[in-house]
Amino acid sequence: MKSDKVRNFIQRRIRRRFIFAGVTLILYFSYALNYTEMGSFLNQRLGNSYISGSLLMYGLIIISAILLEWIFLRTQEEMSSEGDEG
Repeated sequence: MKSDKVRNFIQRRIRRRFIFAGVTLILYFSYALNYTEMGSFLNQRLGNSYISGSLLMYGLIIISAILLEWIFLRTQEEMSSEGDEG
């Protein structure tokens, strides 16, 4: 009985890790948009600055990946505390 709970707990953790990893990969692969005709607007500068849309997109991808990892770690802590109680 206890081994079933542990197995289910581990399966939930692995499933959640794969979902977060998949979202992160999709974000990073979206950077390939810069090399297509559809993403040609990203090559232009933003206003009078030296920052292009491509650079801004890359920065936002990195920040969102860090944020997703932080969310994942916080939810893992909550899951671990729930698993210890059960």
